[in-house]
Amino acid sequence: MAVRRNVKTKKASLFRYLNPKNLNNEIKGYGYSCTPADYLKYLLLVYGGTAGFSYLFKLQTPYIIFIMIVITVLLPDIFLNQFRNMYEAKRFEDITSYMEQLLYSFKRRAKILSALEDTLTLFYRENSKSQGNLCNAIMKAIEHIKTAASNGDIYQEAFLFIEKEYGCKRLYKMHDFLMRVEAAGGECSGAIDILLDDRKLWMDRMYTLQKEKANVKVKITIGIGLSFLICGLGIYMLPADFHITENPLSQTVTTIVIVSNILIWYISQKKLSGSLLVSGDDVPFKEVQKRYNYIMHEDMKKKRKKVMLTALVFTPLIPFAYWKLTPVTAVFMAVFCWLVATQPKRRYKTSMKIIMKEVEKSFPEWLMSLALQLQTDNVHVSIYKTMDTAGEVLQEELEKLLNGIEQNPNSLRPYTDFFEKLQLPDITSAMKMLYSMAEFGAADVEKQIGSLVQRNTIMMDKAERIRNEDAVSGVSFLILLPMLTGVIKLIVDLGLVVMIIMATINTV
Repeated sequence: MAVRRNVKTKKASLFRYLNPKNLNNEIKGYGYSCTPADYLKYLLLVYGGTAGFSYLFKLQTPYIIFIMIVITVLLPDIFLNQFRNMYEAKRFEDITSYMEQLLYSFKRRAKILSALEDTLTLFYRENSKSQGNLCNAIMKAIEHIKTAASNGDIYQEAFLFIEKEYGCKRLYKMHDFLMRVEAAGGECSGAIDILLDDRKLWMDRMYTLQKEKANVKVKITIGIGLSFLICGLGIYMLPADFHITENPLSQTVTTIVIVSNILIWYISQKKLSGSLLVSGDDVPFKEVQKRYNYIMHEDMKKKRKKVMLTALVFTPLIPFAYWKLTPVTAVFMAVFCWLVATQPKRRYKTSMKIIMKEVEKSFPEWLMSLALQLQTDNVHVSIYKTMDTAGEVLQEELEKLLNGIEQNPNSLRPYTDFFEKLQLPDITSAMKMLYSMAEFGAADVEKQIGSLVQRNTIMMDKAERIRNEDAVSGVSFLILLPMLTGVIKLIVDLGLVVMIIMATINTV
């Protein structure tokens, strides 16, 4: 059996790209080329701009050299990032086109080999010595199926050639569905329509995310420009007789501001770039497992009783501190007792928000897999078959759901108990719909699946937007940092002015 995996490349050291040969090889690996003349123009532009800034900020030679060293280390990776972004955008366009063509071809004739051969024509370039990465991967998959030299699942092994290059959740889900239909047969047009709609919505959301990221990049760049403007105005508004700009402290702070702004811009560009196929991945379950256990398994009444008793033990010390020590000490003691008494409630509230967010992100993906499985199986079997691929945050509740259905097959209770503590209306409504399908939906299953998919589309869109917000919010705070560096520079220069004025007054 082939093992599905994403191939993750190791992050190369920044110093590695100082070698032009390594940089050129990396650019070629992305499918692009760069002449020495182009790179030389880029270097002259950057170093010339840095020299101009240094002159305007009246920096001395040692400080300019330090800034040049920092820029020299970062410059190749900044240059390479342009090609990396183009490469990732091309990969996203390729895989979405591949998914669309493969699904339409499979819908017309439910054979994986035929669908792959149809899809190959979309990417194959006539009279070209070299084909694209995706085209080569599809050709390898077709060749593997035709030779039939396999000890396991031949289709999974064939799809692995494509997944190694373009692995993402939606691609895995689509390939799994095609393999299941190839093996079991049956009507699949409804399920393919579900996958096509999901692909379209995914593309729309990713393009929206790209616009949001570009907007944040522009705001950070503007903030850095304003920071430099503030520094420049401060330098030229200072009295020339004070020689503030020649002071080592002023020179050092100016250098720190310039380097900090360069690093802020560099970090923001790196954070807001990267693969579009795996953008907005879930938080590993291990990072939220303690909070999950706290919400789902802890007895909150006992917790609150314990901390209330602890707070009551310290409460008599408040009047004692007031009369024997100071009123301020009594206030601190009262605040301490309040913090102890309310700690479980605050922790519960914070943990609840995090777990609700994780469940809202994972549940729609599982429901999508379930909707596809329902095309061929009943509700109980579909839940069982999709449980292993569901997010870890859902595993325990899904197991409880299956046990509840087995013990009470005709009861609504197992469905309504699913994440009952979280009280999420969308999930509760979806589970009630599943119960209705399990109990009464045999005669009108297609209509009910359609309703379930429509509801899941709304939930999936909400979950994906949460992921996108997470991807952008972690970098948005960088917008404010450049202004902070500019203010620090002004404060230091004004402090030096005050010190010089005070020193002059004291000598007079």
